[in-house]
Amino acid sequence: MELLRKTGRFYKEIIINNIGIFIFIGILSVIFHDYGWFPNENMYAISQLVYHVALPVLISFEGGRKIGGNSGGLTAALAVCGIAAGGTESGLWGALLIGPAAGFLWKYSFQWISCKCKASLQMLVKNLWIAVLAGLMAGMAYAVLTPVMNQFITLLSRFTDMLVEFGMFGTLAFIIEPAKVFFLNNLMNHSILVPLGMGQAAAHGSSVFFLLEANPGPGFGMLGALFLCHKEKRQEYGAAMFTQAVGGLHEVYFPYVLSNLWLLLPLMAGGFTGNLTFQYLHAGLQGPVSPGSVVTILLMAGKNTWLFVLAGLAVSTAVSFAGSLLVLKMTTKSNNTVSKEISSHDKSPVNNINEEKNMKIQRIAVICDGGVGTSAMGASILRRRLAQEKLTGIQVDAYAADLIPDGIDLIVCQKDLYDHLPEKLKSDIGPSREIYTAGSLLTAASYDGLVCLLRERGR
Repeated sequence: MELLRKTGRFYKEIIINNIGIFIFIGILSVIFHDYGWFPNENMYAISQLVYHVALPVLISFEGGRKIGGNSGGLTAALAVCGIAAGGTESGLWGALLIGPAAGFLWKYSFQWISCKCKASLQMLVKNLWIAVLAGLMAGMAYAVLTPVMNQFITLLSRFTDMLVEFGMFGTLAFIIEPAKVFFLNNLMNHSILVPLGMGQAAAHGSSVFFLLEANPGPGFGMLGALFLCHKEKRQEYGAAMFTQAVGGLHEVYFPYVLSNLWLLLPLMAGGFTGNLTFQYLHAGLQGPVSPGSVVTILLMAGKNTWLFVLAGLAVSTAVSFAGSLLVLKMTTKSNNTVSKEISSHDKSPVNNINEEKNMKIQRIAVICDGGVGTSAMGASILRRRLAQEKLTGIQVDAYAADLIPDGIDLIVCQKDLYDHLPEKLKSDIGPSREIYTAGSLLTAASYDGLVCLLRERGR
């Protein structure tokens, strides 16, 4: 499970760092496609050139750079050209595979080579080895990997066609919705759905795969039911609904579901009906959306499909809302159980903090699974809280759970994410690094205990 999460985070970082390219392709398609707002064959051709050539090269470079530095990235960018020459449809999938592989091979092969040559020749040998290794990998990619990838893509296409033919497309929600709640959404979306969607969008102009994980309807409907049932917490739930629908941060509702797992059922039902609606109305987006807010979703929907996209969002919201109301009424817990559990998380937020010691805290890392979205908003909220309390000299930044730099004094994470943190990170908690857990990173009250602790330490 930890390996799956690490893989998902790795690919999410690759995609997120290059999300501007996907948006570029999507916007040009929305505007200049044959069914776009202003059809223009030449401008649309630019988006296709970027998809077939620039996107695989840049994705491959990022994957190689993350493992082997800039030289590993350069090797990967050259190696992926073998896939681009062998078949345009397998470009993105091939880049996601060959990029990290090229970075890995470069890193460890050059470490061995550099030990065998004189220091005065290392620059020459380095550049020669980049060319040789990239050439070998490009040749193997052209001769071996491209045919395999083309067959793989053909099988995936047949599988998705089968799901559509037998009316089973909606069943993907039974995998996607639980995966989102248990922090596997990065693996599902960025490793599988986005590459599938890019291929389908290149062939047909749009893709429903971009809507499957990004659909905010199920979470919004569930939050709406909580808003209706718990009058004393309406301000909190209202803020969460806005963050979910407009901000596109799905993580905001995860704590509520993890506090009452029966709520997974209406989430899956909402996702199921939403997927079926998208399928039968032929709704789709012309590029991936990040974050998955209603605004970005409608931006990526063409002029002929945005009503169908809205219909799918509305249906999934309504089903999730009705199902969540039913669950909340039938559950054996009292109507305010979920609120109390979330509140108790916020009020008992400390893990691995020794309140007796007086270590100065100068750098705080707010972390989430991917390092963007929830953690970035949480860091912003915490900075405002510290400014209001006149606690100065403390730097607050957002990071991914597995990319925390040295020199961090205190880590802040969501309580439900703590059990899923890398073991190496947990083992590093000690005299020089502490951790604070909160029920939600997106509510100011979650940081009350931390602010009190910092004030007591004279910070």
